[in-house]
Amino acid sequence: MKKFILSIDQGTTSSRVVLYDEKFIIKDIAQKEFKQYFPQDGWVEHNAEEIWLDVKKLINLIIKRNKLKPSKIISIGITNQRETTVLWNKKTGKPIYKAIVWQDRRTANYCDKLKSNKKDRMIQKITGLVLDPYFSATKINWILNNIPKKNIGQIKNILFGTIDTWLLWKLTNGRSHFTDITNASRTMIYDPKKEKWSDDLLKLFGINKSLLPQVKENSYHFGTTKLFGGNITIGGMAGDQQAATIGQACFRTGQSKSTYGTGCFMLMNIGEKFKLSNNKLLTTVAFKINGKKMFCYEGSIFVAGSAIQWLRDKMLFFKDSKETDKIYSKANKNEKVIVVPALTGLGAPHWKPNTRGAIFGLTRNTSQADIIKATLDSLAFQTLDLVESMEKDAKTKITEIKVDGGMISNDNFLQSLSNITQVKIIKPQNIETTSLGVAYLAALNAGLIKNINEVKKFWKKNKEKKPKISIKIIQKEIITWKKTIKNLTELNS
Repeated sequence: MKKFILSIDQGTTSSRVVLYDEKFIIKDIAQKEFKQYFPQDGWVEHNAEEIWLDVKKLINLIIKRNKLKPSKIISIGITNQRETTVLWNKKTGKPIYKAIVWQDRRTANYCDKLKSNKKDRMIQKITGLVLDPYFSATKINWILNNIPKKNIGQIKNILFGTIDTWLLWKLTNGRSHFTDITNASRTMIYDPKKEKWSDDLLKLFGINKSLLPQVKENSYHFGTTKLFGGNITIGGMAGDQQAATIGQACFRTGQSKSTYGTGCFMLMNIGEKFKLSNNKLLTTVAFKINGKKMFCYEGSIFVAGSAIQWLRDKMLFFKDSKETDKIYSKANKNEKVIVVPALTGLGAPHWKPNTRGAIFGLTRNTSQADIIKATLDSLAFQTLDLVESMEKDAKTKITEIKVDGGMISNDNFLQSLSNITQVKIIKPQNIETTSLGVAYLAALNAGLIKNINEVKKFWKKNKEKKPKISIKIIQKEIITWKKTIKNLTELNS
């Protein structure tokens, strides 16, 4: 009898459920976009209850469409948008405020105050993270200090979780309040070396330890759901970027992957030793599997696919994002348009939350195609910024990057990425690496596969792009890009 694995892939703009067979071949996908809330400039929120109900409906849809009995599902894996913060009342099962999304910048002034009090170095030393509104700690602090006490109720009844924890709690009817080590390492209150919540940071941010979930490694028996007609084990959890790293089989020191989804996230495996970045990158947990923990450097670009979404929905430049590949080819190569899509601030290695997007070099001859090309090229330039920082920190040359995410179906973008970074870009056969990564974790817990060496056998290359432009030619554009970023950040400081 065939058995299957369900992956819940809860992203920033949509929730998806992917059904894999025992050979990790996709059998079905169900997806639903959900509403984004922007109550003020730089504020981004989600309705956590809506996310949960969407996920529940999608699981039911997959089960019904494929005529599955719960006994046929070996395990469930959960991967999620990281850092997004939910606080809920365990008595009512309802959030006390909307989920504050990783992109949200409302705590920028609070972070500046902490920096002026020299707390940023302590935070980085303990967590490996740069002090920024991006992470969960300041979001938790904001909710606790800005929601009326009557709405919060007794603190002993309040629970915190990133989206993985929230979904797990709902799936298990409140029996499991866990997170995994990769999501914990993104909260800015977790010590990944000692593998425990930091008392010093909890005190700094005014967070009670009773709110926090227990932290487990990525492949673990997180609990059982009984909501779909029988018992189904939840056996794997990882933050989306670490899940993609696992899905790309980046298990060896020096291997790198870059995901181009709502944002862009580049991770480089740096091995078993925790090493702080000197070039404004993050040090975070890549994974912990079968007791073995690996760290990575990470660079985050806050706006990637969401810039294309903005061109589609707000600027009305095209109806379908897939059109950008053809439109890119129609751009005038003589136009010198530069787009900096800092719609929610600049991430690594700049960390400028107050910088906003801009378009430079417009002429009477500038077309929609020129702006679209410049937007796509900007993501390649920002990736180059990350590559250069990683090479300095790791003291090694990056020769290839495995890529994934929705944007990599655009061939012109991939070629631009290779040209500008001067690195070989490799696209896998299965581009659903995020859901695939947690499918592997769930399979490991279920005993379907024994170790990460078996995962390597499943990874296969689809195509690769090599640079077609020499470094001498591209160098002028790189210098112009760096000057533009410098001037823009100074303008917005």
